[in-house]
Amino acid sequence: MNSTMSKLSVAVRKPVIKIVSKPTPVTYIGPGRAKEAGRLLQMLGAKKALVITDSFLHQSGLLDGVEESIRNAGVEHIVYDGVQPDPTFAIVAEAKKACSGCDAVVAVGGGSVMDTAKAVAAAVANHTSAEALAGMLKVRRRPLPLIAVPTTAGTGSETTVAAIISDSITHSKKQLLDPKLVPMFAILDPELTVGLPKHTTAHTALDALTHALEAYVAGYADEETDRQARIAVRLIFQYLPKVQENPADLEGREALLTASFFAGMAFTRTYVGYVHAFAHTIGGKFGVPHGLANAVLLPHIMRYYLPVCSKQFAELGRMLKLGMPGDSDQIKATRFVKLLYKLNRQMGIPTRFEKFPASAIEEVIDMAFQECHGTYPVPRYFTREHARKLMEAVCAKEEA
Repeated sequence: MNSTMSKLSVAVRKPVIKIVSKPTPVTYIGPGRAKEAGRLLQMLGAKKALVITDSFLHQSGLLDGVEESIRNAGVEHIVYDGVQPDPTFAIVAEAKKACSGCDAVVAVGGGSVMDTAKAVAAAVANHTSAEALAGMLKVRRRPLPLIAVPTTAGTGSETTVAAIISDSITHSKKQLLDPKLVPMFAILDPELTVGLPKHTTAHTALDALTHALEAYVAGYADEETDRQARIAVRLIFQYLPKVQENPADLEGREALLTASFFAGMAFTRTYVGYVHAFAHTIGGKFGVPHGLANAVLLPHIMRYYLPVCSKQFAELGRMLKLGMPGDSDQIKATRFVKLLYKLNRQMGIPTRFEKFPASAIEEVIDMAFQECHGTYPVPRYFTREHARKLMEAVCAKEEA
């Protein structure tokens, strides 16, 4: 699809996107709040809950407080801990089997766990497979009640309308998009994120930053999503360095969870853009973690947007007090984009993907364009030549 047709498709979809109601989960924030999961299940009248997580989190004891609260509430529960990074439809099918007889779902984990739980809750309630729900607005019946307890501050999946599941045959990522997928409750407990490795903290926070920035420059952005995106950007720049220096900083951890939540609120209403389109493709084909893929690509693509987004970037520059008071919008905008590169260096983000060979560039471009064009309201379209230069700058460096 060429840029003219893509712009037309996005424009036609805009009124529909704007009128679709997007709910917000009832949200609990603060240290120790994860232990309220049982009380919430009790309020819902749940008799049996499926707790979805991954094996590391289950074995680490991080779920102990959640499970204890469920038992104390008199609710039966079972644990499915088979979620893997970039979950496949096969994993969702396994978790769906484990959900037999359950009337509620509790997701404790990162984005992969959240996405799996959303797909399971929807598939069970609709008596179908997750594959059948891939696409837009295909969830007819409301999913099982879902309580989302994120253990990373990045995906914002606890408040979004999407679940991303990988196709193990095509190695592509499919999206389930429906407002009914938004969890009923979200619990943002910073204590659950304290043990994250530094690189995971960085990758997930930069994932949230990507959500905020792609929402901020999107053609579907409005005053409310702009406000949410600015809050997320400010919190990440203010607190990510502090948390990296002191991983036990609960105030900083809570701020990053809040930033991720606001970024999720923003992009679930505006959609994303080229960063995600390329990151989904590279991640699906070569196993690159999503947050890392976004982080590597983010500064390059924001720099490409600079000629048409100088006003938005200048606003962020002023918010972050970059440069001198009398600087022009162009100078402030340029300083902001340079700050993205600086933050990547500060967080130890590599400049290239080790597993993405140059031989795959054309295929990656094809798949990313297919995902983005006509769907994501990007502010500036890539030509194939510009996309090729970008991919050449981030693909694995060939041995001399």
